[in-house]
Amino acid sequence: MYVIKFKTAVLFLALFCALAFSLNYFIIQDRGGAYDELAVSGDASVELPIIMYHGVIDQSKWVNEYVISKESFESDLIYLKQNGYTTVTIGEVIDYVYSGAPLPEKPIVLTFDDGFYNNLSIVYPLLEKYNMKAVISVVGAYTDKYSELDDKNPGYAYLSWDDVRFLSKSGLVEIGNHSYDMHSIDSARNGTKKNKNESEEHYRKALTEDAGKMQELCAENLGFEPAVFTYPYGAISECSIDILNEIGFK
Repeated sequence: MYVIKFKTAVLFLALFCALAFSLNYFIIQDRGGAYDELAVSGDASVELPIIMYHGVIDQSKWVNEYVISKESFESDLIYLKQNGYTTVTIGEVIDYVYSGAPLPEKPIVLTFDDGFYNNLSIVYPLLEKYNMKAVISVVGAYTDKYSELDDKNPGYAYLSWDDVRFLSKSGLVEIGNHSYDMHSIDSARNGTKKNKNESEEHYRKALTEDAGKMQELCAENLGFEPAVFTYPYGAISECSIDILNEIGFK
C-alpha cells in the first residue's frame, strides 16, 4: 500500500486491485510537521488508477493468485496502450502534487511488490518493448540474501543489488522501500503493523530502524533513498504514518 496526505486526513491506496482517486486541492505534510497548502491544476482533477502485481512467469506451473503469466501481463500492457494510458511513477505523482509538474492525460501506475527476479527477466523486457514504467518495491533482506547467491530461478528468486541497480538506471523503473526485514506475518508481527499491546515507543523504534536501514542500503547501493514506502501486506497502523513522514516519505 502507498500513503499520500490529503488535507488533514489520509487516503490509503490499497493495491489489491485497480484503484482511482482525484488530486484536487491538498494540504500535504512535509518532513518537519508543518503543512504546505498546494493548489494543483486549478479546478482540474486527475484520476489515477494503480495496479499491483507481484510476479510474472512464463511457466504455467508457477501461476497462482500472486503470479500471473507473461501472456496475461503483456495483454494488460497492450490494453493500456490501446486505451490511451501512460504509465507514471510515484515520484512523478509527488512532483505533480508538490510542484505542479504535469501528468499525462490518462496516467496509470504499475507496481510490483517484493522484488522477484522475474521482474527483471520477464517484466523489464516487456516494459522496454512497450515503453512503459513501473514501481518495484523490494524487501532489503531478500535482496541482501540473493546478492550472495547465484540463483536466478524466475519462479522464486529475488533481485540482487546489481539487478536493482540496473533496473533503477534503466529509466523505466522506480525502486520502492518494502521494508528491510518486516515482510512477514507471524506471531511476532503482521508486516509493519503495530501490535495490539506494543508501546508506541517500542513500535516507533522498530519501524524507524527497519525502514531506515532499507533507506540507507538504497543510498549505499543505488545512490538515492526511495521516495515511496510500500506496506507489507497492506498492514498499516495510524501511528506508522507520522513515523514514515519523519523518516522522509511524502
